[in-house]
Amino acid sequence: MSEQAGASASVVYAAQSNLNLNWRRIAAGLDKPLFLTAPPGDDRLFVVEQTGRILILKNGTPLATPFLDLGNRISSGGERGLLSMAFDPRYANNGHFYVYYTDPQGDIAIHRFTVAAGNPDLANPASDLPILTIPHPVYTNHNGGLLAFGPDGMLYIGSGDGGGAGDPNNQAQNLNSLLGKLLRLDVGAASVAAPYAIPRDNPYLNQPGRRAEIWAHGLRNPWRYAFDDKRLYIADVGQARREEVNVANSNAGGLNYGWNRTEGNLCYGGDPCDKSNLTLPVHEYDHDNGCSITGGYVYRGQAIPELRGRYFYSDYCGGWLKSLVYRTTVGERVDWPVNAVGPIVSFGEDGQRELYALSSDGGSVYRLERR
Repeated sequence: MSEQAGASASVVYAAQSNLNLNWRRIAAGLDKPLFLTAPPGDDRLFVVEQTGRILILKNGTPLATPFLDLGNRISSGGERGLLSMAFDPRYANNGHFYVYYTDPQGDIAIHRFTVAAGNPDLANPASDLPILTIPHPVYTNHNGGLLAFGPDGMLYIGSGDGGGAGDPNNQAQNLNSLLGKLLRLDVGAASVAAPYAIPRDNPYLNQPGRRAEIWAHGLRNPWRYAFDDKRLYIADVGQARREEVNVANSNAGGLNYGWNRTEGNLCYGGDPCDKSNLTLPVHEYDHDNGCSITGGYVYRGQAIPELRGRYFYSDYCGGWLKSLVYRTTVGERVDWPVNAVGPIVSFGEDGQRELYALSSDGGSVYRLERR
């Protein structure tokens, strides 16, 4: 399988590194923190709480007034809530940022807001511009949760399959559904009349019975994914047997990551199954080692140069820290013996691209450092 088509690497263990790492807690007592980000070069940390607030941390302390509070317009609990945010690549000029949440009906909602004039620590609630609503079935789980701008300047949205064991409504393989997908939108000229445009190189543009917003399909619950220059890393949460990491060229549209035909590299629902034209994961692990993968980032910070180029990930049940280096022929995997911080629900990057983890244990935020 070519790299353009999808993954072509296997992942093997490498010798344990002698570099000692440590999670240093920089904040605690937050209300279910789920995501952390910052505009490039900014020294503030923006933390998304599941219950609806976006806080700004300065020196580990939240500012008294939230950057934005959406608590009265979301449904929260379980896998629902305010799930992530993304700053526009031109944020320094236009002040736009985007949020991903579940609304009171349980539908997935993507909205744009703008920073308040004259106060960079506050958003303007009246600037709300709805971008996209994705109807969600009766199930409350598998909402996906991340939106991010790719290196091409387009907005990507990772949606779950709509919930229910085994994708009972076959959403992930249905190209007429926006669930179980990675979507790609052009929001550069977003307005009330036209909140987004379809990029001309989206794979299903002008194809009857196929949604033009779709960039990739066959995903179960891509809770977190990350771009690293020309590569895209997707950590897709498994059903009951496998957790997986997928890697593909970021400009490769139309890929099928397999669910619910496959779970990891295994056939779902019994052998045999047709794996032709699927992009299979470069790495997977079974539930003896965890229960729900938490995807992270490829480290591109300055504080620990030895880590540059490594993709870091964890598991909600395992709480460990692992990394891999993707190459076209082999991926090198390392387990890192860091201090336990409880269930890691998400990773984050600051304005200098240093790596953070958010834990549901005590509502804590940790920064990765040398020990």
